[in-house]
Amino acid sequence: MVAAMLRTPILHRLASHRLALISVTGRRTGLENTFPIAYRRRGSDVKIGVERPGRKLWWRNLRGDGAPILIRLQSQLWDAHAKAVGTPDSGVQVEVTLIGRLRR
Repeated sequence: MVAAMLRTPILHRLASHRLALISVTGRRTGLENTFPIAYRRRGSDVKIGVERPGRKLWWRNLRGDGAPILIRLQSQLWDAHAKAVGTPDSGVQVEVTLIGRLRR
């Protein structure tokens, strides 16, 4: 329901200043999955704190050198690169660098 709201031109205003959609491609499956996330943005840098990382799998596709992703921020779709930093025990944060806005 949150993802659908963030995709609509009118309803996204209710939550898009704190919530975004991130699309991550699985390393093994090659399937793209989209998730609503809470974020903080400063210029072209976006930080995503992963709540209960031991129970979530999506961020694991972003370990090591990271991977390309799509992120929808405030109704605009961006190409980006994301890298997961940390461990489930110490906490995980995903660091995103926005590359360019897409026209989709």
